Amino acid sequence: MAPVATILQWKADGRAEGIAEGMALGMVEARRSDVIRVIRLRFPEAPSDVMSTVRGMSDLDQLGRWLESAVVAQSLDMFRVMANSADSRAAQSGRR
Repeated sequence: MAPVATILQWKADGRAEGIAEGMALGMVEARRSDVIRVIRLRFPEAPSDVMSTVRGMSDLDQLGRWLESAVVAQSLDMFRVMANSADSRAAQSGRR
C-alpha cells in the first residue's frame, strides 16, 4: 500500500507544482501586457526594440518597475532613462 500512496502523493505534488508554475507564468505575461499597453498608449512612436525588450523580460519585479516608469515618464526617452535606472538599482540591491 505504501508505494501506491507515494505515487499518488507524487502526482498531487506534480499537479500542484504545475499549477503554481502556470500561475507564475500567467502573472509575468499579464505584467508584460500591461507594460506594453501603457507604452503604446503613452508613446505611440515607441520603436519595436522597446517592445522586444519588454517581451523578452521574465522577471516580474523588473516588469513592475518598468510599468511604473512607463506610467510616470514624460517622454519615451525619459522612460528609457528611468527603466535603465531601475535596472541599475535592482542589480545593486541584488548584490548585497
